[in-house]
Amino acid sequence: MNKSSFSSAELLDSLVFLLWLFASSMAHIRNGIELSLWLMTLAMAFSFAIRIFPWLGIRWLLLEKGGCQGGQRLALLLQAASWGTFAYAMLLRLGRNMNPFHTLIMITTLLWASWLLIFIYSRHVCQPKRRGDTLKEKTQPKLSGNKKREDS
Repeated sequence: MNKSSFSSAELLDSLVFLLWLFASSMAHIRNGIELSLWLMTLAMAFSFAIRIFPWLGIRWLLLEKGGCQGGQRLALLLQAASWGTFAYAMLLRLGRNMNPFHTLIMITTLLWASWLLIFIYSRHVCQPKRRGDTLKEKTQPKLSGNKKREDS
């Protein structure tokens, strides 16, 4: 990967994921203390802002078009799912349902890791197939076989 090809939004996504890992680990170890909840919420807010701010006109977070669009859409779907599981986990934490809270925080971490890997892979490794405007030799009809049938 070229140093210049890694955008500021991708770098921020990676740093925010490290903040999430620290906070979620603290939540598991300390059974959901308030500091871990604040740090996880901060990480989620940053993650949300990194996706929303380019739509609001913040240019330095805007990503160039490139890579496989299908992978980027799948990553966005998984990211939205991680936001949803986190919101539900926080509701469970307010109700002191700690076992489901820990389960959903674990699922959120797995979703976040998955979307981040898929997103970076689809932007830097996966290249869309180029379609030409001509037919390949294998797909062109063979006229010599048709002449034999007409002659018979």
